[in-house]
Amino acid sequence: MTFQRQCRAAENRPRIMAAATNQGLTPHADEQQAVVIYSTSVLAYVPLATAAVYSASKAALHSYALSQHFMLRDTNVRVQEIAPPWVDTDLVKKSCDPRAIPLDLFITETMKGLATEAEEVIVETIRPLRDNPGNGEHKFVNDFNASLMANPIPA
Repeated sequence: MTFQRQCRAAENRPRIMAAATNQGLTPHADEQQAVVIYSTSVLAYVPLATAAVYSASKAALHSYALSQHFMLRDTNVRVQEIAPPWVDTDLVKKSCDPRAIPLDLFITETMKGLATEAEEVIVETIRPLRDNPGNGEHKFVNDFNASLMANPIPA
């Protein structure tokens, strides 16, 4: 598969899945209580230049989750979003890098958040990244990417 086709597939996957979820839920939204959980990423808020398509697809899914939350506000369906940071797993070389959150801590904090009515479930260590948008956003994102270029995530 060419790089361009991979990018298109990655970009379309969240939209296709979200649209299918919405079409399947809407007719049944008042029948029973349900929770839709979207898994985005902290990269939805602070894009990683070396994973631009991934970051953009997570940002699109975040936007969709916000819209679906609003559209389902008067139904029995709740929408929650999980925005994981870099978690120390075998998915990315397990290196005990201090920038990665330990898996057990991520699971504990995420499950605690999912047990609430929170629309967005994030671990506290990424709050500064989540709260990023604002006047200094471009500098913040540039500094974030420069720091990761200088000290890359092990792969």
